[in-house]
Amino acid sequence: MRARVFFLATLTMMAGAACRAAAPVFLRVEMPGVSPFPAGSFAEIIVTDFRNGTTLPDFDAGLELQTYLAAELRRAFDGAVSLRSLPAGPGIPPETWREAAAGRNRAVILTGTVRFGSQVRKAVIAKHVPFDSPFDLAGRALIEQLRWTLLVDVAVISGDNGETLYRQTFRDDRDYIDLEKPADFAFSDCSAGFRERLFPVLLGSPTVEERTLLRR
Repeated sequence: MRARVFFLATLTMMAGAACRAAAPVFLRVEMPGVSPFPAGSFAEIIVTDFRNGTTLPDFDAGLELQTYLAAELRRAFDGAVSLRSLPAGPGIPPETWREAAAGRNRAVILTGTVRFGSQVRKAVIAKHVPFDSPFDLAGRALIEQLRWTLLVDVAVISGDNGETLYRQTFRDDRDYIDLEKPADFAFSDCSAGFRERLFPVLLGSPTVEERTLLRR
């Protein structure tokens, strides 16, 4: 009888081990980018400075974005990358864009408007603070964070006819505990996030996505 009980207990333990799920495996998978532009549809990208929708002292977000995008495009794009000043005026006619790309081979113009600014926000975090603190909310603390926001209205213009081929608004937010985080540092972070979303659309660049593999 005792041997039979031991045998049944062993079977139960083995069955439990077989049903127990193993630890999940976290994977990073490279996915092909989805672009509205057919492969090889343009051979040159002309990057203008972006119209600056906000004014910050000693920081021109429109010019900084042009410089950053041109440098990153030269690393990722096989064709030519050139710079050009944004034509003056709010409404730029197609003939102006055609003149900007005159003599270029299958060129497109990357342009748009950028808005970059910050605000101090209050956030609740799970952190114990002194009992007599006015910010003690059942084991949570109210802190201040500096949020920098980059908004870019992107337009891709055909150099052949001056018409808009693609238009999209991108947004990237970054939060910092340091309320004195400088604009250039935050702009670098936000621009990197913007690039990760723009390039798969513009160039068909692959994206890296995280997946969780569940095992039994």
